[in-house]
Amino acid sequence: MIDFNVLTDLALREGIERLGVGVVVRDASGRVLMIRRTAHDVLPGLWEYPGGGHEDSEPMPAGAARELAKETGLTGLPLEYVRHLDFTNQRYLRVRQFVFTTVVPEDTSVVLSGDHDDHQWVPADQLPTTSDGQRTVIKWLTGRLAIPGWRPVGGYVNTIARPSAYGSFLVTDPQGRVLGMRSTTNPGVWNFPGGNVEHGESPFGAALREAREELGLDLAAENPQVLRRRLVAVIHTQADADYPVPVVGHVFDGGTLTAEQQARIRLDPAEHTEFRFETAHDWRSRMTPAHYQWLRQVLRAHRCGVPLYLERPAPADDDFEGVLVLVTDRAGRLLMHQREDRPGMAWPGCWTPIGGRREADENAEESAVREVREEAGIEITGLRPLPDPHHDLDLPLTRAPHAVWTGPDSDLQLGDERQAVRMVPFAEVLNLNVPPYMHHYLPLLAAAADQPTGRTS
Repeated sequence: MIDFNVLTDLALREGIERLGVGVVVRDASGRVLMIRRTAHDVLPGLWEYPGGGHEDSEPMPAGAARELAKETGLTGLPLEYVRHLDFTNQRYLRVRQFVFTTVVPEDTSVVLSGDHDDHQWVPADQLPTTSDGQRTVIKWLTGRLAIPGWRPVGGYVNTIARPSAYGSFLVTDPQGRVLGMRSTTNPGVWNFPGGNVEHGESPFGAALREAREELGLDLAAENPQVLRRRLVAVIHTQADADYPVPVVGHVFDGGTLTAEQQARIRLDPAEHTEFRFETAHDWRSRMTPAHYQWLRQVLRAHRCGVPLYLERPAPADDDFEGVLVLVTDRAGRLLMHQREDRPGMAWPGCWTPIGGRREADENAEESAVREVREEAGIEITGLRPLPDPHHDLDLPLTRAPHAVWTGPDSDLQLGDERQAVRMVPFAEVLNLNVPPYMHHYLPLLAAAADQPTGRTS
């Protein structure tokens, strides 16, 4: 849908002093309706297409329909916006005429107003005496219409997808935790500063306005770096049962809020009841799967420092945000490492297979190879999925590829983020402090290698 309010504001910014409307009426043969001004008019004898001045607060298409009805008696016709025409009128004022077009059957009756005394249907290349501007518009339009498949923009935009749009901010605290706000109308949903783009507004402008309304803070003033408009991600969300139109979201870096700035947050109680900063892991327990996927995708884009284009739902080969790499050897052992014991991370202090977050636009194999290199110092090849379907227990958005390693234990090197790394016999894995998902994966690995698994509970 064309936003004529935006086009009107643009005209005024460009120095236009008056607004007008015009309608190029065509018949089935492609001829154009021209009407002649009366002898008492300021431009006697001039031929023109129907049109006139635009009235304040009147929708532009309604103004075009009004002028068409007044000057020709034609009503109820579908009007398609074509383009605008700028000219200087008799009072030396700059005028912008918004031109529409429509088609009527041949021999359609025309009833002229008192301002015109004759009409005719003429081919575009045989126009009677008219202004240079109107001649240009008519020839431009008929020339475009001769191109197969072309139609006026006012009609074309009604045939294409018109997604809604939003702008939002990713805001963190000094510890890297992410800000979320609990929805008043839907308490199970946690939102991020931002909202839908309004008419004439940019996604960044919408994010700034919504942040002021929702947080009571001007993020651009609190953190001037925000004015750099650092785009984190563009996310296209397909229409679904809950929201039947596609949505294009622009996520910007909202910077870091200090404790003092956080203390000045004032929520709008009509929209949100509380706010909190949480790690990505801790947000998972508070979010729906869809919102959690959105967060994981945005955080990945934020980490890589390069804006990413993302889709929801994600394509089949792109629907992961982490990997759990099951590396075994011929002796029936599994590569494990012990995680640090600190708040805000998954399975603190547990022994787990090598794993980690997806980075930038890596595929699953690239993520797996990189994580094993970083956390264990070895190179793996020949990754393949396990024969059993992926188990989702405690592993949302995570792939679990398997690889066999044939190198010596002396090649293993402890990465910076873990406390220990070693090959563990299958029979001893469940004796360690391990996450529940190991009860699913370990039997699959052991069966493939014909090895015992140890205790099962």
